[in-house]
Amino acid sequence: MLVKRTTDRDWRPTDTQGVERALFRNNDTGGRSSVVRLAQGRRVPRHAHHGTEEVVVLAGQVRIGGVDLSAGDYLYTEAGEEHDVVAVTDATIFVSSQKSTPFVE
Repeated sequence: MLVKRTTDRDWRPTDTQGVERALFRNNDTGGRSSVVRLAQGRRVPRHAHHGTEEVVVLAGQVRIGGVDLSAGDYLYTEAGEEHDVVAVTDATIFVSSQKSTPFVE
């Protein structure tokens, strides 16, 4: 069993300023599960999915691939799909990807 408590999160900056990630775990196929915090107005560049991805918005509002999502909303991405992520407000999302997701831009 793996437990990651909110109070023990290790927030690390990403390559995108204003976007931080707290890793839960890496999986055996190159993907990972993590929580991502995005400052309002920040954009994660368009990226390609080599495997599936699941996103749950925990707080705030984001736009993923042109779709507006708010706290409690869920998004599933198939392998082969591409999208960007824009923080409409300060936001926190849970992301679980099956495989790595390289940037397209």
